Amino acid sequence: MGSGKSTTGRKIASSLRWTFIDTDKLVEEQNGLTVAELFATRGEKYFRETETKALQTISARSRTVVACGGGTPCSVENIGIMKETGVIVYLRLPVATLVSRLEKSKTARPLLQGAEETDLTKRVQDLLAQRAGWYEQADLIADSLNITIEELTGRLADLIRSRGAFL
Repeated sequence: MGSGKSTTGRKIASSLRWTFIDTDKLVEEQNGLTVAELFATRGEKYFRETETKALQTISARSRTVVACGGGTPCSVENIGIMKETGVIVYLRLPVATLVSRLEKSKTARPLLQGAEETDLTKRVQDLLAQRAGWYEQADLIADSLNITIEELTGRLADLIRSRGAFL
């Protein structure tokens, strides 16, 4: 949350001349509700199930940059789909930077609902601790404060080519 997956993903897709898809947006379109509304009315379990279905649908595409929700890679099924069908990038940022971005964000974040500044820091730390093992399975870990979109796109293109795929 707050790492810039959607913004960065759009820029990378544009640079590669590929399609861009945000799994959260796809889930919202398929359900006619926002992520926050889905969490509130149907619960996290339902949301995660629909997120997996969206990921399965997207994984059949080629030349597509996908911005996943922060919890998407955090299941054996989802990380497996991601590993089999693409290159996984983890945009890593310090907790303080994430908290700063999330405080300014106008986007409703169900897992952070009602958190004040000090509680927000704790919640972000806890989420990162829970998800670290999943995130660290990425093919490319980019410390987002120290890399430009151009550098990241170049590294991704090289990684994709090294796996026998062509841009």
